[in-house]
Amino acid sequence: MENKLLFIILLLLSISYIGYSQTQGNAQTFSLNDCLNIASEHNTEMILANARLLSSSAAVTNAFGEFLPSINLNMGYNRQLREEGTKTVNVGGQIISVPGTNPNSYSMNAYASYPIFTGFSREANYNLAQKNLDYNKKIADFTEINVKLQVYRQYYDVIKKQQLVKIRKGDLELGEKELERIQATYEAGKTHIGYVYSQEAEIGTRELALLNAENDLDNAKAVLLTTMGLSANTQADFLESSIPHSVAETQIDEFHKEIGSFDACINSALTNRIDYAATSTGIDASKTNITIAESGYYPTLSASGGWSWTNHSLSKFSDLGMSFIGLSLSVPVFENFRTNNKIESAKYQLTQQEIERYQLEQNIKTSIQTALLNLDASEKQLDITERLLRSSEMNFNIYSERFNIGSSNINEYYDANTRYITAQINRVNAIYSYYLAQKEVQFAIGKLE
Repeated sequence: MENKLLFIILLLLSISYIGYSQTQGNAQTFSLNDCLNIASEHNTEMILANARLLSSSAAVTNAFGEFLPSINLNMGYNRQLREEGTKTVNVGGQIISVPGTNPNSYSMNAYASYPIFTGFSREANYNLAQKNLDYNKKIADFTEINVKLQVYRQYYDVIKKQQLVKIRKGDLELGEKELERIQATYEAGKTHIGYVYSQEAEIGTRELALLNAENDLDNAKAVLLTTMGLSANTQADFLESSIPHSVAETQIDEFHKEIGSFDACINSALTNRIDYAATSTGIDASKTNITIAESGYYPTLSASGGWSWTNHSLSKFSDLGMSFIGLSLSVPVFENFRTNNKIESAKYQLTQQEIERYQLEQNIKTSIQTALLNLDASEKQLDITERLLRSSEMNFNIYSERFNIGSSNINEYYDANTRYITAQINRVNAIYSYYLAQKEVQFAIGKLE
């Protein structure tokens, strides 16, 4: 039943996705919010989590059904294919005709049963089903948050790589213009052919760097589209305006005020992390499993009743019908230690859940410490790359002017250009690393939106 339900959900979502793709045209542009919304519906992890949630809801209904009586109604019809005609019997010299039997046979019976006492297992099973539903609801919510973090990571990576492609394109265009200038200088007899060859080689290097940057961008897009639940070869563009291109000092200060100290982050995580709250529900469910196992020591009592009727024709229901009622008591005298084994197994599961909760708490603390360290490192990178970009730009401008007037050789010019391009790349990496570090901290403390 669960497999059929999951198949139906996957089929419906696939149809929905096909319709979505057909209405969007060839080139699609996504904002960050678009990516988050689409992933929440089409991501495979979300589909499985929601299917599991639906299955848990059906389990609650099934457990509630144990409080209701079971009722069965059966009807049957049989016909003898070889009919027996009228027979004659000789009794004391007198011939007596015996009519043949009716080939038709009808039957009808109704049966109802109700478990009066089940050793508290019925109540415990219903309680367990509700806790499992609550647990899977929390897991589905946490899965959505986890998918959001993946989208944030991958969206930032795409936008960062788009910026790097722009830097590489600008560098290539500058190199091509510089080649035109050097060729003109050579044709005027003011420089030698070696500078022309050197610049052509430099352009080839920059073309290769641009090609690698574009390939990295395409790969990043494919990863993000897959996380969104779309085809990896979808022609897509992503809005750079969804993310700021700079970081103000006030943003850094405000974020630190928002998250507070390390201890405040720990308290926030243990209060807000849905996966941590789910472990408490899992522990409660394990305790309920112990109650279910202990029910094997109790007797069970059930009531039953019914009505049955059989005849060769559809008549005489009241004359041939028979009603009955009954009680059934089952007392477990000796069940070969099966109940004890179930109890010990349930206790082991409880211990396992408690240990997993402790391990998760430790992992949360570690992830918070790691996220805060990464945040601190990204803030330092912002300061360093800003100074490095400013100085490398000034250095490049100086050597560019000196090369143009002939007071510097081409190798010094290339070195200054390489330093400037590297500084631009490092600056872009630092900005998006900082914004990602913010999201990592928010996720760790349970406040990712």
